[in-house]
This record gives sequence, structure tokens and C-alpha cells, in this order.
Amino acid sequence: MRIKKYEVFDMKEAMKLIKEELGPEAMILSTRKVVKNNSFGLFSRPIIEVTVGIEDDERVINAKKTAGKPAAPAANAYANTYKPQQFKPAVPEKSEADKITEIINTLGLNKFEGLVNDIAEIKRQMLEIKSGMKDNFVVDLSQPVLEFYNILLKNGVDDDIAYKFLKKIEKRAAAGLSRNQVKNLSVQLLGDLVPMEKDYFSMIKQKVLALVGPTGVGKTTTIAKIAANLSLQLKKSVALITIDNFRIGAVEQLKNYAEIVSIPLKVASSPTELEKIIYELKDYEYVFIDSMGRSQFDNEQIGDLRKFLEVSPLIKVALVLSMSCNHAELSDTFDRYSKLMPEYLIFTKLDETKYFGPLINLPIKKKTPVMLLSKGQNVPDDMELPDGRKIASQVLGEIPSLWSDK
Repeated sequence: MRIKKYEVFDMKEAMKLIKEELGPEAMILSTRKVVKNNSFGLFSRPIIEVTVGIEDDERVINAKKTAGKPAAPAANAYANTYKPQQFKPAVPEKSEADKITEIINTLGLNKFEGLVNDIAEIKRQMLEIKSGMKDNFVVDLSQPVLEFYNILLKNGVDDDIAYKFLKKIEKRAAAGLSRNQVKNLSVQLLGDLVPMEKDYFSMIKQKVLALVGPTGVGKTTTIAKIAANLSLQLKKSVALITIDNFRIGAVEQLKNYAEIVSIPLKVASSPTELEKIIYELKDYEYVFIDSMGRSQFDNEQIGDLRKFLEVSPLIKVALVLSMSCNHAELSDTFDRYSKLMPEYLIFTKLDETKYFGPLINLPIKKKTPVMLLSKGQNVPDDMELPDGRKIASQVLGEIPSLWSDK
């Protein structure tokens, strides 16, 4: 068997090269993700090393020997130009099936069934590789770093982020750190890596913060928590605006919150009206906009919302996302709301999941800081400022646990 290695960026590229150079009979023996030349960059792109083997059986060798040889010339170039008429006994005409069989035998295509089986086997191997890709990709991570890689994946951290981060940790772990030392170092560095907005009080003061996001993520409840915290506990002047005049009961719900904490609530039914209200509230330290909930798949309605948010340069946008969704759904939602230019992320419903990987994935991949975390319905409680090391501790825990106040 001949063995050959390929270094590619994805399996599609590898399969193309293997097919072109070795043919369909080649078998993938192993794959692994590697970082070349010991270089490391958190957002650099690793390569895939694919090891392939092919049997040099007699049929393949003979095929190679005869490949490229010119066909034997005809014995007489004029032999077929004229032939005297000859009488031959009638021969039964061959059926279409017999003709196809003869062609197959003449061209050697009767071996095609074996090729089909080989291709099917390659496809089966590809499916196995795809399903076990994450396991195969970490063969070059040493213990105990490999253990934490599997823990991060179990807790929902993106595999590329986990791999590249732990590749950096591995260099320090090589100095002989214990498992607990590796974990503590990982918590510290991963916590510092995640973008956080820890002082949203200053960042949004004298600004207008609009909360946007899909229906049901908790925008109205989150605004009520923030407003109550600023007004009741920090004694700040706060005003609320709602442009959610499409959903039944939305205005009434926010109106009840506003009356409880004694803060004004304005309703804007058009972008022009919103611009006017923002000017009227210019003396308030904090102003919040509760937007209408819309499906992230409704581009037209997201476009309508954008018209509201473009009326004033004072408006800053925070995208509210529910932790009850998985990373793929959250990433897709962010992309669809990206036309609103969100500057902050707010994660809600932390009490409805045990897997907090998206708290790391989305801020890093989208380069957008986390502003607030929310884990319940109690106003003004059940809200906290983000703590990177607390998030890192959650995703590096061996057994997923509920979000805690510790």
C-alpha cells in the first residue's frame, strides 16, 4: 500500500485532490487538525492533515503501464475502402441488452460494480469522518488539555475557539502544570478573552438605548429591570419609549412597569414621532426604547425597524438573545439583525439552559461585547453585569450546571 498525506483547509478540497491524484480506490486512513510551524493566533485558520492509502494491486499497476500507449495502427489503411459483396448466412439480430453487455465486456466495464462499491465505501468513510471530526481533530492536544477541550465542546463552546484557545494553553501546560493549575489558567485567560461591557452605566448615559431582537426573548422585561435598577437603586432619571404598538398588550405591560417605578413612558407610532419624543426627553440621564418583536426571518419588518433607529445619532442598539436557543440559531439571528448595527449583546433566560458556550462563541466571533445577563422574571432582580471568569468557570465545569449567583 502506498501512503500519501495532504494538507488542506477543508475536506472538500481533500476529496478533490485524492480523486484527481489517486483515484476512487484511495482510502482515507486518518485526519487531524494541526497548526503549522508552532504558530498560534486565536483567529488563525488551522489546516487539516489527511492521510490516504491506496493498494497497488496488479490491476492498478497494469492499468498504469498501458495508460498513454498509442493504439495499434490498422493493418491496411485501405482495407475497408472496398470489399466485394459477400453472402453470409443470416444471423439473429442482437437484443439491446446483449449489445450493452458486449460493450461492457469489450471496454472492461464489467469491473465497474467494484468501482461503485469502492465509491460507496469512500462515502461511508467520509460520513464517519464527518461525524467524528471533532474527536479526530484534537489528536495533537496533550493531556490534560485534551480533557478540557472535550469539556468545552460538551458545554457548547465552538470547536475552533476551544481548539485554538487550548493550543495556546498547551504551551504553558508543557512546563509541568497540574490539572487544577491548567484549569485555573484556562478560566483566567478565557474569561479575559470574552468581550465584556462592564460599565454600561457610563456607556449609555445621555444616550438612547434600543433593545431589539426576536419575539419572546424578553426585551420588555429586561428594559423594566434596567429602568428599575437605575431609578430605584441608583436614583437616576430614566424615561421609557415603546415603538411596539403592534403586539396586543405590549404597551400596557411596559406601562405597568413604568407606573410601579414612577418613570415616564412615551409611545412612538412612527419614526418622525420617535425623533420628536427623543428630543423632548433630552434632559433625562437614561432613555430606553422597547422595540417590536419580529421574527429574525422577516427581513422586511427588520427593515421597518431600522427606519425608527436611524432617526437619531443618540440611539445605540443592544441585541437581546435568549439562551434557550443553540449557538447556530443565535449566530443566525445576529447575522439577520446585523443591519441594525448592534453594539452590545444582552443574553436572557440563563435559567433555561445548562450550556453556556454561546456566551463565549458569539461575543468572540461577532466581536460584540456582552452588556447584561438576565436569568429570571423578577424586576429589578435576576439581572447581573457580565463576568468573563464566571462564564469561563461555567463552561469549564465537568458537569453542566444551572447559572448560579456565586
